[in-house]
Amino acid sequence: MPQPSSAQTFCGTSCSALISLLHVHHPAQHHWWLADGGFPQRIAGLLAAPLQASRRRPRTLDELLQVFAPLPLLGAAEASPACDQARYRYLIRLRHQEAEVCCWRRYPEGIGWQRRCGPMPLELFVQRFNST
Repeated sequence: MPQPSSAQTFCGTSCSALISLLHVHHPAQHHWWLADGGFPQRIAGLLAAPLQASRRRPRTLDELLQVFAPLPLLGAAEASPACDQARYRYLIRLRHQEAEVCCWRRYPEGIGWQRRCGPMPLELFVQRFNST
């Protein structure tokens, strides 16, 4: 996993994100690293791409795994240190083919993690933040 410096982590042009996917009936957790562009609008755009191609949101574990397949996959041991470097943190929970998203942002002033949105249905997250 790339190790951004603290200057990169909080500068105006770098906006890293840790994205985690949990399925209530699947024991494995999935984590991805987005080194830059981790704003909610970017994540909503990634999640909206299947909507544009198939006219429906990703609903299964396999479909959500495909959405994030281009991003570097992190193991569970790498996810915790990545969270310390990330500016945004996303948790996507999948239950019975319904996904919900939570988002937090970490501010550099020492405020810590602040909830940005959620939990909210994936489709609502896409509608709220996707600009296309």
